[in-house]
Amino acid sequence: MIRVKAPARICLFGDHQDYLNLPVIAASIDRYIYIEAQPNQQGVLNFNLSDLKINRRIALIPAQVEKGDYLCSTLSVLHANHINLNSGYDIKIHSEIPVNAGVSSSSALIVAFIRFILEATATKASDLEIANWAHQAEVEFFNEPGGIMDHYSSALGGLRLIEPETRYTEAFANPHNELLLAHSGLPKSTLGVLGKAKEYALEAVATVKQYEPHFSLKLAQAEDIHRLGSKLSAQLFPYFEAAIENHLLTKKAISIYRKSTRNESTLTSLEKLIQRHQYYLDTAIKNTPELMGIQMDEAKNAGAKAVKVMGSGGGGCFIILAPKESHPEIIKAVLQKNAKFAEPIQITSH
Repeated sequence: MIRVKAPARICLFGDHQDYLNLPVIAASIDRYIYIEAQPNQQGVLNFNLSDLKINRRIALIPAQVEKGDYLCSTLSVLHANHINLNSGYDIKIHSEIPVNAGVSSSSALIVAFIRFILEATATKASDLEIANWAHQAEVEFFNEPGGIMDHYSSALGGLRLIEPETRYTEAFANPHNELLLAHSGLPKSTLGVLGKAKEYALEAVATVKQYEPHFSLKLAQAEDIHRLGSKLSAQLFPYFEAAIENHLLTKKAISIYRKSTRNESTLTSLEKLIQRHQYYLDTAIKNTPELMGIQMDEAKNAGAKAVKVMGSGGGGCFIILAPKESHPEIIKAVLQKNAKFAEPIQITSH
């Protein structure tokens, strides 16, 4: 019997930034997807996805891969790297991670599946290799707009800085131990929100470069927003503003995390930055539906210090940073506004 698991992730800073090659700060959490597998004599992979009540049978090397079939794309990516199963398996998959909710259920599935294949084939690989293969299988294989944050968070674990352009990553000491994860009850709109946000942000940068060819989001300052934003349409300006402001917020957060101090002042500073990040996600990128906004307001009224939507947005989950003594009232308030759940979570170590 082979048993493996991979964690969900939350993003604290940098949502809608990694596809612009700007840094993010994300963390793995104590919600996992589990795989149990036993060899069979059939020469195929029999999947039992118990939570979804789905059974599937897949060839060891798929002849074709349908859009969004991450199990088959994973097999194809590993095959291209000369890693192939030589036996069939009966595979049970169970998940604690809400699906289509912004906490990286699909990426965790791929990371766990890769870990299973590596163990089944006695192949050694680093966590970084696993992260990059997972990104290939989910994003590059299908030419989708996502970045590397989800795969690095799930494969490497912990609270960390992730630099998409260079693929540099740095682990931070974790100052957060009083978190809640809430599900709005609304389905997430991954490709809708993500595709539009990426398209508009890149179009805004391209437009600005017509006037200032050496412009770089990485080097942009707050004064550039209105100086160069005046060249943009009303449609593009909010995405340009959000890209610069959220990058500046993330850089401030990086500086705070690197100091490795865990005190009330540190947490207060980070909470203010997270709340400001959410402001731009809501007002500029418009990834926070009205009902989720109401739930977030109720959480703050009940004692939350900061709230933030997870993932691409449009629905799904949000995190709540709040003192532990406020958790019962916050959970009650959020559930009264039709949230699917609200529960404590912990950031996991590597």
